[in-house]
Amino acid sequence: MRTYPLQEYFYYTRQERNAGIVLCLLCCVVYLLPLAYPLFLKPAESIDFSEVKRIAASLAPAAAPEESSGKYVAFRNDDEGSAKNRQVETFAFDPNTATKEEFERLGLSPRTAQSILNYREKGGHFYKKEDFAKIYTLRKEDYERLVGYVQIAPKAGGDKYHDFSKNTDNQGFATTDGFRNTSPSSSEFTKKSGAVTVDINAATAEDWQQIRGIGPGWAKRIVNYREKLGGFTAAKQVAETYGLPDSVFQKMLPQLQINAPVFRRISINAATLEELKKHPYLSSFQATILFNYRVQHGRYTDFASLKKVKAGFKDEDWQRLEPYFSFD
Repeated sequence: MRTYPLQEYFYYTRQERNAGIVLCLLCCVVYLLPLAYPLFLKPAESIDFSEVKRIAASLAPAAAPEESSGKYVAFRNDDEGSAKNRQVETFAFDPNTATKEEFERLGLSPRTAQSILNYREKGGHFYKKEDFAKIYTLRKEDYERLVGYVQIAPKAGGDKYHDFSKNTDNQGFATTDGFRNTSPSSSEFTKKSGAVTVDINAATAEDWQQIRGIGPGWAKRIVNYREKLGGFTAAKQVAETYGLPDSVFQKMLPQLQINAPVFRRISINAATLEELKKHPYLSSFQATILFNYRVQHGRYTDFASLKKVKAGFKDEDWQRLEPYFSFD
């Protein structure tokens, strides 16, 4: 009998053929088992949550009523990414005098409360309820929620007034409920219409406010600028106060005088680099040049030796700086 080369290779005995058939059957079972598995499981009973929902609905707080003074309402604090609820209180407050704790009790975030305090420390003042909205970190919904509780106390000399129509430094006219007063009060007119003279190196913020057109904001800015300089050498330097309108300065100029000299000079041989940089008449670049020149060449003996520093300075720079340097 003739045999072929591959025939012997692919020849299986009866036992081998049976084993192959069983193996194929096992593979089919394993493949089909996951599909048939759910057929052998008892379906899960559905759970009725209606009773749970009813109980939860009875425990849920009712819709928040209209806010009234002295009552607590739920408020979501999202200013700083906090998702938890906290209780806040609503009550009448004056944004010019309220403390940080009171602002937080009203539902404002610590950041917003601190922004209001910073605004007041820089000379800002709330003259009317609408001014409260100019705090840039204050959310619109917070303003709308609290504006009805804002009560601004009257300024000195105007007890019957409680609101102001202009958001400027002491230049707006006071208003009463339902009536706009078109002229300053008699006490305000008496205070600011007289020929008041101010010593620009000795005047306090209150003294500056005696000049018509200067309110607490401008007064504080002028005093702060004078402190940074170390004193004024001429009345025209008052005009350098940041943001002061030239029209206001020209009106107040005849009322300015200098009796006290410059009260603080920079010891050029002892000042640190940071101290030099703080002076308004020195840029950071100029202060660094003066400091490095002293380190390399030794102490300055007089203003002539100081003017040997050529880089970074002009003649007008030296003229402005001369009254403010000492060579101790």
